[in-house]
Amino acid sequence: MTKEETIIIEEDRYKRQTLLWGDDGQAKLNNARVAVIGLGPQGIYASLCLASLGVGNIVLIDGQDAKENELFLDMPFAKGPKAKSLPGLLSQINRQINVEGYATDLESRLDQLALKGTDVIIDATNSISSKQLAIAYGREKNIPVLSTSSKWAYTKLILCDPNTNNPHFLMPNFEAQEQDPLMALALSGIITEEVKKLIFKDQNFLKNPIRYRLGSGYRFGFPEKGEELERPDSEIYSKLKVAFLGGGALGCWGAIAASMMGFERLDVFDYDIFESHNINRQVLAYDGVDKEKALHIAEKILAMSHGKTASTGFNQKILPGFTTEEKYDLVFDFVDNRYTRAVNSAYGINTKTPLISAGALPNSARWDVHLEGKTQCMDHLFNIYEEGRREEMIRRASCALNPNPSVVMSNAIAAVCAVLDTYTIFESEKFGEPFNGEQTYRSDLSKRFGTNPLKDTCDCYSKPVPDLIVTDEQVKAFAATTETTD
Repeated sequence: MTKEETIIIEEDRYKRQTLLWGDDGQAKLNNARVAVIGLGPQGIYASLCLASLGVGNIVLIDGQDAKENELFLDMPFAKGPKAKSLPGLLSQINRQINVEGYATDLESRLDQLALKGTDVIIDATNSISSKQLAIAYGREKNIPVLSTSSKWAYTKLILCDPNTNNPHFLMPNFEAQEQDPLMALALSGIITEEVKKLIFKDQNFLKNPIRYRLGSGYRFGFPEKGEELERPDSEIYSKLKVAFLGGGALGCWGAIAASMMGFERLDVFDYDIFESHNINRQVLAYDGVDKEKALHIAEKILAMSHGKTASTGFNQKILPGFTTEEKYDLVFDFVDNRYTRAVNSAYGINTKTPLISAGALPNSARWDVHLEGKTQCMDHLFNIYEEGRREEMIRRASCALNPNPSVVMSNAIAAVCAVLDTYTIFESEKFGEPFNGEQTYRSDLSKRFGTNPLKDTCDCYSKPVPDLIVTDEQVKAFAATTETTD
């Protein structure tokens, strides 16, 4: 066994998930068999998310060879069919799962044999004929089929009704188009959440198509008719210096997306180390248990960007008065507690740096842009200074350190969508103005995506932020007050 293999405690891998659905629920996932047809970006990132969740048997079907120097995260594909090398790469992400690879496209009745015994089928191709065969087999064997595709700036997911011959299931407007890796990343968590629902036989199954798009206007609907969105101006992003404040699950998924953006620099600030119970959702920790998060993610960013994006990891705790030596053009708030989020908000206002915040709960995700003159600050959205101080006093007054339930899906959604909103800050004429308010995903609502828009901006960016230091005396006073009132 390697050093990394002895460090990982496999019994801890799903601890944050079993808080939600117990050992019986995790057993359902472990015993499930899910087929992914097509290993373009749409299928690759869906497979990554499924592996992290702990779907025990994944079947990969694709006849295409890997491109020269093509990477899966920071790991190179071997020469030849992707379906032959991806199983081994996915086993690095999760050693408890089985992955089969079939180097064939879904083109005939014979190819359909690879789908035998599956619980869910995902057709992640941009091929009408592949989707026809997948849907036909699913209808014949009573297996649910999810159809998903992407192209530049637009992606879609639909659960195919076995009783309806709907041409929209075939997604003809994606036929022969090249898939978009960033759109595929944005949908990977959503696809996995819908697979989980089908495995659990959750009646809140997908009834309406899910869409995500770039461009001006509503992000979660159809592209405008005849819209041909320009590509980002690479020169703009090649000069940007960006920082992640937080390197957990959000930071890992954000790093995968941001490594494709072409930034000049992307630094990571986090004081923690990766532990065994992190790796079900902090996907870049697959070989990093017991290592410092910030340094490890920085190494991954350099590798995933093929050396184009410089990155330094700072093993630094984010506390009131937090500062950085570098002046950044954009920072991301990627932390999981409100107190640190308040400090991050103060940092953005004090340094006059645009800030994009993301957060995730097991069944929901949110992301919001905070930019002077364009949107309201985080305190106006969430009363973050008061709530953050209160949360910190509760934490310090309590002797219990209970882990919070957490899953891979919502973290992936929040982080990737947050990174994609970078375009609205630096190329608003192409991608629309930064959204003023909160953008949300809810897995328990029939309409999975939504927005909470605000009309006005605030003047907080020109005012000093409140003192966020919490003293021991304040904690004692708070604890005494809480004890007498509870």
